[in-house]
Amino acid sequence: MDKVSISIPASPQYLQVVRLIATGLASRLTFTIDEIEDLKIGVDELAAYLTGTQGREGTLDIEFVIESDRIKIRGVGNFAPGDKIRTDLTEFSRQILKTVADEAVLEVSNGVPSFFLTKNKQS
Repeated sequence: MDKVSISIPASPQYLQVVRLIATGLASRLTFTIDEIEDLKIGVDELAAYLTGTQGREGTLDIEFVIESDRIKIRGVGNFAPGDKIRTDLTEFSRQILKTVADEAVLEVSNGVPSFFLTKNKQS
């Protein structure tokens, strides 16, 4: 099991970096092109909820855990106190995540917003 971590400004313009890392790691596990695309869509959908459309003050910390047959991604928002973060997924977002991820959670715990996503390699 390997771990890769990155901390980016909490701005939508940096989410491309997260997608690129997810793509590279999934390629390393020989995910199919469709599985890689699903992973990119899922991580982008969840991370965008945390950054919002305008970005936020602070950082988005992402950890990728690479196992032999799956990638687990955890994102944690380190934002200014009092920032309101939307964690109730729209029905459309729920459907997207149900289609592209094996597990997807968006939550706030003790005032800290985070997401968790798992994508399994199909054999």
